[in-house]
Amino acid sequence: MNDRRPTGLLVLCLLLAPGVAACEASAAAPEADPPAVVQEVPGSDVKTVRLSDDAADAVGIETATVGRAAAPGKLRIPYAAVLYYLDGSTWAYRVEEKNTFRRVPIRVESISGDVATLTAGPPVGSTVVVVGATEVLGAELEISGEQ
Repeated sequence: MNDRRPTGLLVLCLLLAPGVAACEASAAAPEADPPAVVQEVPGSDVKTVRLSDDAADAVGIETATVGRAAAPGKLRIPYAAVLYYLDGSTWAYRVEEKNTFRRVPIRVESISGDVATLTAGPPVGSTVVVVGATEVLGAELEISGEQ
C-alpha cells in the first residue's frame, strides 16, 4: 500500500513541540484522487471518463477488442459491451488510454449468444469496456451510487 503521508513535515512539527497543534492539520494525509474525472469533448454531447486506479480496480474493468464479423463491413463485440441509453440508442465505451473511456455510438444488427454484430461502431482493433461499462456510464452522467 502506498502511504503518502509527509513524514518529513511530521518530524519538523514534533521538533517544534509548542506548535504541534498547528502542525497537525498540515501533516495530515493529502486528499485522495477523485474516483472519476469527467471532461467535456468539444463539439459533442459525450464526455471522457477517467477513473483512478483504485476506482478501476474496484469496478473490475475488463475489456475486449473489436473484431471483424464474417460478413463484410460488420463488426463483432461482446454483448456485455453494449449499453442501451435512455432514448433506446446503443453505445459502447472505447478505451482512449489507461482508465480513460469515451462513449461511442454503435448500431447493433443482431445478437447471438454473447456476441453482438454491429453495422457501425469503433474500428476493428479498438478496445471496448465489457465489465464495468454501466459504472463508467454512471460516472459520466454523474450519478452517485448512493441515489
